[in-house]
Amino acid sequence: MMLAIASIEFRKLSLYSQARNTAYAAAKLKPGWGRPYILIGDMYGKTARSCGDSWNQRLAILAAMDKYSYAKSIDGSVSGEASDRLSTYYGSVPDKSEGFMRNFTEGQSASVGCWIGETVRLRFK
Repeated sequence: MMLAIASIEFRKLSLYSQARNTAYAAAKLKPGWGRPYILIGDMYGKTARSCGDSWNQRLAILAAMDKYSYAKSIDGSVSGEASDRLSTYYGSVPDKSEGFMRNFTEGQSASVGCWIGETVRLRFK
């Protein structure tokens, strides 16, 4: 029920922060459940284009990928779905040259802007 509410807040009402909070609440009710993290990854992926320049958009994609990877790691029942989403986003990982120009190296932490506000570990293509 709580996840359904989060989905409505996200998909119908565009209340992203609220939807994320509701999804986290759903995850707490059922430990080891990956579905809420899939939803949060979907939120990050869908809103990435509104997160500023190309670099920041790609950081948002990394945040989405982190959620899919986490979902997959805790819940085998969502593994296939998470893998499909991950493969969709591999092409949107930041370029190494772009990271270099911004004085970032692989493995370094970077803050994701806009409403996401998370920190990701940099990976480059």
